[in-house]
Amino acid sequence: KARYPAIDFHGHPQGRLASAETIASLMADLDALNVRLMVSADNASGDRLRRTLDVIRSTPSADRVGMLAGIDLRNVGSGWAEKAVAQLEADIKAGAVGVGEISKGFGMSVRKADGTRLAIDDPALDPVWEACARQNVPVFIHTADPQEFFEPIDNHNERWLELSLFAERRYPADRFPRFEDLMAERDRLFARHPKTRFVAAHLAWRGNDLARLGRMLDVMPNVY
Repeated sequence: KARYPAIDFHGHPQGRLASAETIASLMADLDALNVRLMVSADNASGDRLRRTLDVIRSTPSADRVGMLAGIDLRNVGSGWAEKAVAQLEADIKAGAVGVGEISKGFGMSVRKADGTRLAIDDPALDPVWEACARQNVPVFIHTADPQEFFEPIDNHNERWLELSLFAERRYPADRFPRFEDLMAERDRLFARHPKTRFVAAHLAWRGNDLARLGRMLDVMPNVY
């Protein structure tokens, strides 16, 4: 149990916001941990977002749950940005407190309308990030997975046992971009939009290199 009230910014309540009863059960679990606020990062948007917010507002715990709005990054192409920005603005108006979780498939498996890989720093997405700046909402982005998932399984890989047991967690070089390429795309995105606040999930995968993480945060004060 946390000594001080905590905020779970990376919440995945997994259907526990569906009714007053499930929310009450969730609050009991959060109370046991001294978590005061959960931000749901389940990419809800449109009718699903509004319905869930209506349920939350009908409970005594309305001030203890926030919701991030999702963005459908599939099939980016002509006319996509206008529709995405309009939906984002509607979701923020409905009560979403930010955007996310932009999932790890972004940059790795998400495809544009022409079938090519959607790069994290693709300029076609700029209108969305600019809209987030105008709306003054944070963007919660989960880029890739631990670096070891992209490396060979050998005696230099500290996650060799995990990857041997769970082979589907690997990202082979013949099917996915390299880890450092994804980090470079992400960092270019952060730098190109200094007025947009980004939250990089999992310490931006720099928990093993805090000096590098610190340099990134110093250079890009819009990143948390």
